[in-house]
Amino acid sequence: MDLILCAGLTALESLVANHLPGRETGPFTTQVVLALFLAQYFAIKYYRIFLYHKYFSPLRHVPGPTNNHFLFGQAINFLKAETPTTLYIKWMREHPDAPFIRYLTWGNTEVLVPVNVNAHREVLQFQCYSLQKPRWFLRIVKEVAGHGLILMEGEEHKAHRKMLGGSFSLKNIRKLEPIFQEKAKDISRYFNKCIRENDNKTGVIDCTTTFSKAILDIMGQAILGVNLNYVKPGDEDKTEESTQVQENGLKKGCSFHEAYDVFFSPKAMGKVLLFANGFIPTRWLPLQANREFLFAMDWLNDVLRNLIRERYREVSTATAAGKYEPKDSRDLVTFVVEESMPGGVAEGIGEREFLGHLLEFMAAGHDTSANMLSWSLYVMALNQDIQDRLRAELNRLPENPSYNDLDRLPYLEAFSKECLRMYSPSTTYHRDTNTDIVVEGIHIPRGTLVDMCPSTTLLNPAIWGDDVDKFDPTRWDRLTGDQLSPYAFSPFSNGPRICIGRQFAMFEIKTILAEIVRKYRFVSVDQGFTVENPGFTLRPHGLRVRLEQIKK
Repeated sequence: MDLILCAGLTALESLVANHLPGRETGPFTTQVVLALFLAQYFAIKYYRIFLYHKYFSPLRHVPGPTNNHFLFGQAINFLKAETPTTLYIKWMREHPDAPFIRYLTWGNTEVLVPVNVNAHREVLQFQCYSLQKPRWFLRIVKEVAGHGLILMEGEEHKAHRKMLGGSFSLKNIRKLEPIFQEKAKDISRYFNKCIRENDNKTGVIDCTTTFSKAILDIMGQAILGVNLNYVKPGDEDKTEESTQVQENGLKKGCSFHEAYDVFFSPKAMGKVLLFANGFIPTRWLPLQANREFLFAMDWLNDVLRNLIRERYREVSTATAAGKYEPKDSRDLVTFVVEESMPGGVAEGIGEREFLGHLLEFMAAGHDTSANMLSWSLYVMALNQDIQDRLRAELNRLPENPSYNDLDRLPYLEAFSKECLRMYSPSTTYHRDTNTDIVVEGIHIPRGTLVDMCPSTTLLNPAIWGDDVDKFDPTRWDRLTGDQLSPYAFSPFSNGPRICIGRQFAMFEIKTILAEIVRKYRFVSVDQGFTVENPGFTLRPHGLRVRLEQIKK
């Protein structure tokens, strides 16, 4: 934008100067025009980078960190932080009652972070469509997310959310009980295998890897209508590539788990290229990390695109022959294909949007749920009393608990919410304003970046009290004041853009917890671990938990 502005100014100035009365010299030379252009460009950049945020910005009085790098603001500190949310929480604790915090990032660009409940309510609910995904974020996630519901804006988002609502309705989710129950039992079978292969007394699992595969198994069947069987015992010794081609017809060369690992848990060079791509193009560089990333993303897009086309052919052929019978419980692909027929709620949906929805639901849906389950085991391994109380409640359930059975358990509900409060799987939602807005008396200009971090309310002592850092499921029995606001608890976001799959996620998580907590004791955390940073989710890396089977 600045380049266009300076080019226009230079052209105008040259034109005016060449037609000044009494001017005897010839027109400006190329060197003079170039010098004029560069002088103006660097002057504007100097103003934007070094002067605007200090002396002219309407946001300059908003509180925030002052230990800024002269050029990169807090960007380097973010890279050095222990987790993606560490700095947000630190700043929130310094200003717990402020509506916003302001920090500086690359080129001293200003970023606002909502802090109190009222600011979150205004941004998430009333100003929801006055904010949009920033271009740098779209450039980072475009290969893995396509153009689906999460990245849609305005009227397009409203239309597609309405279109997909039926598939994620509670009525439809409850029909998935058999899938959730069977996949939960696959996890138990895998735990048994780990115990047998160790010393037949205890076993050790990598939580993130195990639950990522387990949730992908559920997503594969519930979203795609495909059996992936990544954790089912008997499949681990085969390569995911060859096994999946033989059993479910997916394109060989990769797997969903391997592809998503490239995005959510890349190596050091992969992380640099992933996040740098938001600001300068990096995918053209002839590096191994780029080749691995592009191959994995191409595999994802090809597999899902082919799946859509094949399902359309199956339904169209059977319908034309008068032999098609809609199933009572439909995976998302079949649901959209059927509803895209004349008169259906998805009539007219394009392949680009259909593919985008699948890319986003598979990516975001599996990683956040897997992280939640990983942190649940971490909490139970460190708090045996909490684990025992949860198990005592779960032991009252039938062998295969239904949605209603799980929904009636208050401690399971409280435990799940406390895990989400302490370890919100989503770390940030990135936006920028597409118009001038006023929130809590603060004028926010168009184009201002806004980072919404759920932990600024979930871990805010002004909301939850002095014991905010204590894991205490019983706090959900005595909520008061701002704790009762839905905007104080927003791990699934809130407002018109609240996660469409939140009920799906909570049901699958509770079903898995009900299965494994009744059968296993989580004894200890076996070694130190880290949290992926930078990252868009609170993903533990190397979290290994030791477990033992409970003797009946």
